[in-house]
Amino acid sequence: MIEQLGNGLLLGVIIALGSVALSLLYGVTRIVNFAHGEIIAFGAIMALFFSSSPESSLLYFDRFNPLGINFLTSIILSTILCGIFGGLLEIVLFRPLRKNNFGNIAVLVVTIGLSIFLRHVYLLFASAKPSSFPLELQRRVDYYGVQLTPRNLQVLIVGFVVMVLVGLFLSYTKTGKAMRAVRDSTELANVSGINSDFIILVTWIFSSMLAGFTGVIQGVINNVRWNMGFLILLLIFAGTVLGGIGTSFGAMFGGFVIGILVQLSVGLEFMDGHTEAKNAIALALMIIILLVRPQGIFGKKERVS
Repeated sequence: MIEQLGNGLLLGVIIALGSVALSLLYGVTRIVNFAHGEIIAFGAIMALFFSSSPESSLLYFDRFNPLGINFLTSIILSTILCGIFGGLLEIVLFRPLRKNNFGNIAVLVVTIGLSIFLRHVYLLFASAKPSSFPLELQRRVDYYGVQLTPRNLQVLIVGFVVMVLVGLFLSYTKTGKAMRAVRDSTELANVSGINSDFIILVTWIFSSMLAGFTGVIQGVINNVRWNMGFLILLLIFAGTVLGGIGTSFGAMFGGFVIGILVQLSVGLEFMDGHTEAKNAIALALMIIILLVRPQGIFGKKERVS
């Protein structure tokens, strides 16, 4: 089972980053975004498009040649594009819904429809086969009993650093404090001089950038697929629910717990030959948490007035 710990940490950092982005958006906007996975996939697809060689025989895009840009530059560009995409979604789609007082169920249905629409758009411009970033193969190395490639160890460290920076941003910057104020009460935030519409827009941009970066991390660890975000969306929801919906620290914790549990469950005796069912344990845990402590481990109960 110990050999699965490395894979669990890698999956954990993916789920944790995705959960923080989802939890942040929900906390400020109260939107359960089922299109979150497609923003994750968008980040990975754009990074692959920017970084792959134009002469590559493994073209992910059927209709366009990749650009062959430096990989680090590709990550930055794809993350920025995801932020722009998220901002456009808020301005064009979700702000009008909010101003016209559409209910939560209606908005939820919109996000589900958006998710399906975006996945089919990706298929229009991309092949259905998985592709990898243009990075050289590496052998696994033993790090105190945990086997990882040097690149995956770097990914793990970068993921931790990004989550710490997100926590510092939310806790100590003026914008981060404004996000938390809008999360607690939009009305009180407006009264205190905070432009809630602007903060919601910034939240969409920030959350989408973090989701896009999550997609790049996922693509480096595994591969890039048109439906890669959708495949881990339920695990991200599980991590968010476990840690506490709307709490970034809780989402980090929940994401890591879910990622490690999913991979460690592969080594269980009763899972032998049924590894495709490894997500069942994480989803069962999510259901139990919803029944026993609906606000999650670190979440707070909301009073309904």
